[in-house]
Amino acid sequence: MSAPEPVRDDEAAPAVDRAVDVGSGGEPMVTQTATDGRAARAERRRAQRRHAILEAAMRVFREKGYHQASVHDIIDEARIARGTFYLYFPSKQELFGELVAEFLQALRGQVKRISLAPGAPAPLDQLHANFRRVVTTVLAHDDVATIILRHPVGFDEESGAKVTLFFEQVRQMVEDALRVGQSLGLLRACDTHIVAAASLGGLRETLARMLMADAGELPPGPRESFRDPTTLADELMAFFLRGLFK
Repeated sequence: MSAPEPVRDDEAAPAVDRAVDVGSGGEPMVTQTATDGRAARAERRRAQRRHAILEAAMRVFREKGYHQASVHDIIDEARIARGTFYLYFPSKQELFGELVAEFLQALRGQVKRISLAPGAPAPLDQLHANFRRVVTTVLAHDDVATIILRHPVGFDEESGAKVTLFFEQVRQMVEDALRVGQSLGLLRACDTHIVAAASLGGLRETLARMLMADAGELPPGPRESFRDPTTLADELMAFFLRGLFK
């Protein structure tokens, strides 16, 4: 590891310097263009540094597992000073919580509400597209998805609670989707609490195996089945809906 970099002054909130001009009426005019530009650059640097720390943490968590990973490991991977880490995150638990929150936000962003507007695709086609986007998003976030889906043990109490909340929020998303399907006349009447829980269990196992296939950890036959995101999404949808059609 190279020597830790010093914490730069621009990591802190920028001071505001004001240049004073005199207007035509003799009144002073405050211009902050240069200062605003410096503040914007400093904010971009902070955002880039924060993102780099999160990326390094994901790699460390995936390689060592959450429990074995330490702040020192993350600092070493990110090649930053310890003080820089704590400018952005007060603890490993807070950093992990942000990774989980970002993953959930990414999933939410891929689930589009079914539209019945004129010219909209058929509802089942829209549902197909939702499944495919979710599967693709899990693959795109395979580092944090692997931590949550494949390594669900070893969390401390605080981080374990974040993972539990994550899955509860996903279960609620599934339940909401079921209710929408019922309101559109696509799905039969059912106890959405039970069906959402059963669906989430199947979804967790299937996506975990998809990540194993992507990492080359399944035998050739199953590996090919789970490596095609489109086929996997279509089979998931068929499985979940076959007993739910009205």
